[in-house]
Amino acid sequence: MPIASPLKGLAGWITYKLWVNYWSLPVLAAAVAVPFALLVLALDRWALTAWILANDLSPVSTADTAKDFAGVASGVDAAFISLYFSITLIVLSLAAGNLGVRLIDRWLTKRLVRVSLAGLAFSLIVSLVAMLTIDAEAPLSDVPLGLLAIVMALQVVNVAMLSVSLHDLGRTMFIDSSIEALFTAAAQREIDLQPGEPIEGEWSHVLRAERDGYVEGVDVDKIARRIGETDCRICILAAPGQHIMRGQPLIKAEARIESMEGLHRLIPLGRYRSDSQGVVFRVRLLVEIAARALSPAVNDFYTALACADRLTAIMAQQAGTWIDPGKAVMSARYPGIELPGRDFAGLFEDPMNAFRQAAAQYPSVSIRMIDNYERLAERLIEEGTSPGLLEYLHILASDLCHHAQSVSGFEGDRHDIGAALAAFERTLRQHEPELALDGEAQQDLE
Repeated sequence: MPIASPLKGLAGWITYKLWVNYWSLPVLAAAVAVPFALLVLALDRWALTAWILANDLSPVSTADTAKDFAGVASGVDAAFISLYFSITLIVLSLAAGNLGVRLIDRWLTKRLVRVSLAGLAFSLIVSLVAMLTIDAEAPLSDVPLGLLAIVMALQVVNVAMLSVSLHDLGRTMFIDSSIEALFTAAAQREIDLQPGEPIEGEWSHVLRAERDGYVEGVDVDKIARRIGETDCRICILAAPGQHIMRGQPLIKAEARIESMEGLHRLIPLGRYRSDSQGVVFRVRLLVEIAARALSPAVNDFYTALACADRLTAIMAQQAGTWIDPGKAVMSARYPGIELPGRDFAGLFEDPMNAFRQAAAQYPSVSIRMIDNYERLAERLIEEGTSPGLLEYLHILASDLCHHAQSVSGFEGDRHDIGAALAAFERTLRQHEPELALDGEAQQDLE
């Protein structure tokens, strides 16, 4: 499954790209298959074949039959691989066209697909080695019966795995499963934060990006170890998923640190946004799915409602990252490291504004999201959250309400949208009367 947090450093990014793809595991399986087959062949020549014959366990009666079976098994495995690749490409093409191309990056990481391809590749190579080593005119005692039995067993496993994998591929286009997987991954908090006081004065040293790209992740632990002995406060400006231009500041420090020059490797830049960037990618992908579902070409507002529900649940899980305005976003583990853009507002502000722009045309989606903001506020009030976070949720709900009302052509829809915001504001006043609310929705209703 996809990783739960952004990658750490250049080494982690390279390892991820080499491992999480369609080809690495099958290539590894094919490389392992040859020595495995040769090892079993050596065991056959040593004693395994004799033991099988002595116990009357031979899977074939003649060497010619063994040769034919190995050849058929090789052909079946090759056909299975071709079939599986073809169906995979068709399914992913259709799914990407309907649901969003960026979901492909997550589908490529599905363990079942990669294991199935690896199993087929392994079985094909083992079958080929068996076919090449069997002499059709030799006596049965010279046939590698152990290797042949393994080929038979692999056929059984491959047929079962292919059936399961094809079922899984068919469910790839069931968008609700992808939404659920995105929620599960995005609900995990990546880093612990705490408020701090902004630095007074200017930063004296800046580390700049050497090329353009999207931040894949930041290895805060290694950066902290590199600067730990200097007792110097730094600000890591590059947040996962953020686009960086060449020459743009990555890190600022209070004082010049000689070891800063090698820190580029701890902030890898990719060519495009990807799932390896963690929660920020998954939140925006949920918004993208909702926006695509609300487009005239798809017009599936129930999928947008599902995305709205999951986005709200993610907000609830990420509420602990809220930092009040005016405070610096600091690492809880390393108090000397500032991490702007990693807090709640940095994670949700842009995506939820994009969601508002897409949902404004659909009163039902706008009302549902405003209701979700209210439900989220009620939960956070019970947990004793910061009033600043409640005010922030009210701003998001108010903006969505006013945007949706401004584009709605039906008075009844405008009334229902305003009623949803008015209910939210009443909930806030009931529990947090000191909050500064404008009350525009209630005034409009009256």
